[in-house]
Amino acid sequence: MAIPTDYLKKRDLLHSEKTPRATLSKVGWEFFNLERFSDALDFFEKARDEQGILKTKRTALERGDVFLLARLERFDRSLVSREEWEAAAKRAAETGRQSMALFVAKKFAPPPEAAAAAAAPAELPGETPLSEV
Repeated sequence: MAIPTDYLKKRDLLHSEKTPRATLSKVGWEFFNLERFSDALDFFEKARDEQGILKTKRTALERGDVFLLARLERFDRSLVSREEWEAAAKRAAETGRQSMALFVAKKFAPPPEAAAAAAAPAELPGETPLSEV
């Protein structure tokens, strides 16, 4: 089966309840072989093709493709560990994709409130303003 080149045909194939899982998986592998990893992941997810999903994950980690990792995490939150995120960020930085590395840094940065709370001095007993009592 040739992969759909028209967006509407791709959409219809992907979202039709009549499309067999084997067809979805086969089209996913065709996209994967063309290095159209995001399109491949669409079909792997719909087909629940675990082998395709894991191969896409390995490819994302090798390339430092944080976008694909984010898609995988949205599909299954347990698929990508923090160490894998950090490894992907390092790989992205090595290949000159600083924005992807920055995305990971922001993802795991403490919230601003936590940094402000850590920097604020501890309140001593009896120092609470009367308006807060």
